[in-house]
Amino acid sequence: MGVRGIYLVGFSGTGKSTVAKLVGAQLGWKVFDLDHVIAERAGMTIPLIFEREGEPGFRLREAEALRDVSAEGAFVVATGGGAAVRAENRRVMASRGWVIALEGRPETLHVRIQLQLKNADPDAIRPMLDAVYPLDQVRARKHSRQPVYALADWTVHTDRLTPDQVAAEVVRARDLLEETFEPVAGVDVPATPIRHSLSPDLPPPVVVAAGPWPYQAVVGWNHLHSLGAQVRRLLPHARKVAVLTDAATWGRLGDRVRGSFQGAGLEVHVREVDPGEQVKTLEQASALYDWMLELRLHREDIVLVIGGGAIDDLGGFVASTYMRGLPLVKVPTSLEGMVDTAIGGKSALNHKQAGNLVGTFHHPRLAWVDAALLHDEPERQRRAAFAEVVKYAMLESSLMPGEAIGASLLDQLEHHVPELLTLDRQVLLPVIARCVALKAQVVAADERDMGQLRILLNYGHTVGHALETATGYGIPHGEAVAAGMAVEARIALLLGQIDASLAIRQREPNAPRRVPMLPTAGFNDEEDQPQQFWRGPARHGPRSQPPDSPHTDCRAPGRIACGPRAPDGYQSCEYHLDRQPDDRGRLDHRRGHRAHRQGAKAKAPADQRPTELRGGRRHPAHEYTSDVDRSAR
Repeated sequence: MGVRGIYLVGFSGTGKSTVAKLVGAQLGWKVFDLDHVIAERAGMTIPLIFEREGEPGFRLREAEALRDVSAEGAFVVATGGGAAVRAENRRVMASRGWVIALEGRPETLHVRIQLQLKNADPDAIRPMLDAVYPLDQVRARKHSRQPVYALADWTVHTDRLTPDQVAAEVVRARDLLEETFEPVAGVDVPATPIRHSLSPDLPPPVVVAAGPWPYQAVVGWNHLHSLGAQVRRLLPHARKVAVLTDAATWGRLGDRVRGSFQGAGLEVHVREVDPGEQVKTLEQASALYDWMLELRLHREDIVLVIGGGAIDDLGGFVASTYMRGLPLVKVPTSLEGMVDTAIGGKSALNHKQAGNLVGTFHHPRLAWVDAALLHDEPERQRRAAFAEVVKYAMLESSLMPGEAIGASLLDQLEHHVPELLTLDRQVLLPVIARCVALKAQVVAADERDMGQLRILLNYGHTVGHALETATGYGIPHGEAVAAGMAVEARIALLLGQIDASLAIRQREPNAPRRVPMLPTAGFNDEEDQPQQFWRGPARHGPRSQPPDSPHTDCRAPGRIACGPRAPDGYQSCEYHLDRQPDDRGRLDHRRGHRAHRQGAKAKAPADQRPTELRGGRRHPAHEYTSDVDRSAR
C-alpha cells in the first residue's frame, strides 16, 4: 500500500475544515472538504440537499464522495460530523488512511458554531443542528456519535488549542502512527457484536451493542428452567415479573417458567391475550397499564414476553412506556422470532388509519432463545420461517464483509437441509446464533432504522407484505417473504446486480419437501439461465407459455408449476407453498393431475409424450380447494 491519507472526523465545530487546510499545506498533500465536494457535485447547498432528499439522500451522496476522494493518493479529508456513523464509511477510511478524531466539549463546540453563524459563514449552516435548544441538540447528537469517534486511530482535544496547534498535533500523530505495527485484529465495536461463551457445548451468547446498555441473546436447547436465575443475576433488584403471553403458550410452558422465576425469588403474574393483530391497539395497551397498576409494578420489575408477533409488539410497547420504561425480557417461541424479531427493540401498535403507526424503540435486557420450543411450533409455520434464515444467508456478505469464518451461512443451509428440518440441535443452534449475530450487527450499526443498514433486512419483505395484504394474511409470513425474495432476486438479476447462479442458490435450500420453495421466477434449472417471468392464470398450453418454454410457469401464490424434472407422473407438479403430506388440497391436486396426464398421453403420438403436460384446456388440479387458495382468491 502507498502513502496512507488522513481523515479528520469529529463533531461540528471541532475545526476539521480549517485544520485540514493547515495539515495539507504543511505536508504538501491534496485537501478535500467532504461537504464542499458533495455540494459541488450536487449543484446545490447542503441545506437544500437535506430539504429535497432528506438525511438518507445526503448520506448516500456522502458515501460516494468519500470513496472517490479516497482514491486520490496522499490526501487530507475533512469529513462531515456524521460521516463516521455509517459502517461503510468507516471501512473505507480504515483501509485507505489514518482516522484522527478532533474532540471538544459540547459547550466549546456550541460557542464555535454560534460564532460562525454570527459571522454569516455559510459553511456553519448545519441542518442537523437546527433546533429550539441548540446546545442540548449538540449534546444529544455528540453523545449518540461518541462511540464511533472513539474508534479513531488518534484523538486530539481541541478545546484549549489554536488551529495551528491542532494541525501540528495531527501531523505528529500521523508520524507516530506510521511507525507503529499493524494490529493483529481490529474490531469495529458498533458494527460487530461482541460475543463470549458461557458453555463450550453451546453457541456463545451474542451481545447486541445497542441501546443504553448492551444485552445478550442466549441461544440454547431446553434451558428454559435456567431463565429465572439468569434474570436474577442480571436484574438483582427486581421483585415481580409481569408475564404477557397467550393461553396456548402458557399452557405448554407455564409450569416451567413459573417454577424458574419463583425459584429465583421472584413473584410471577400472568396476563393472557389473544395472539392476533387485533390486540395491537392503544385500548389493549391501556388495559395492560391498568393491570400493571393493580400489581404495583415498579421500575425495577420485569415485563416478560413469551411468544412473538403481535404479543411481542404489544409487550414491547407497554414495557417501553409504562413508568417511562421497564426492563424487558423476551422468550421467542417461533423460529422467526428467534432469528429476527426478538432482536432490535422495535415495537408498534396499529392505528385505525395505518398499521404499526404508533411505536417505540425499547431494547430488551435479555433475549432467551430455547430452540427446543420449536418442536411445538406448527410445522408449516416453522418451515415457512426458514425463508428468514435464507434471507440472512443472502445478506451475510453485505452485513459482515470479509468477516465470515469458515463456511458461509448459505453453504451451511445447502449442506444441512435434512438436519435443519428435523431440528438437529448440533446444526440448528449454530445457524440460529449466526442469524442472531447478523441481526445484532445491523441493529448496532443502524439502531434507529435511519436507512443506513437496517433497510437491508427488508429484502423479500416489500413484495412479501404486498402478498400478505392481497391474500388477507391467508399465507404464513415466511411463505410471502420467500416469494418476495424470488421476485426481488429476479429484479436484481435484470438490473445486473447479481448473476443467475446466486439467484438459483437462493432457491436451492428451499426445494420441495425441504423448506418452503422459493418460486423459480423464470429460472431454468437445466440451463441456469433466466427465462421470461410469466404471470397470469394457472393454465397449460400455448397460451400460457412462449413457443420454446421448457415448462409451464404458474407462479401465483398457492398455485402449482408443472415441469420436466418431476421424478414420476403424478408428482410432476411442485408446490411453491409446500404443504404437509396429508393436506387435502395436495391430494386432490395429485389425483387431478394424474388423470389429466393420462388423458394427455393417450391423445398424443408416442414420440410426443414429454413428462410435462400439453394441451390448451384448464388443468382441473388448479381448481383444488384449500384454505390458503380460497383466501388468495
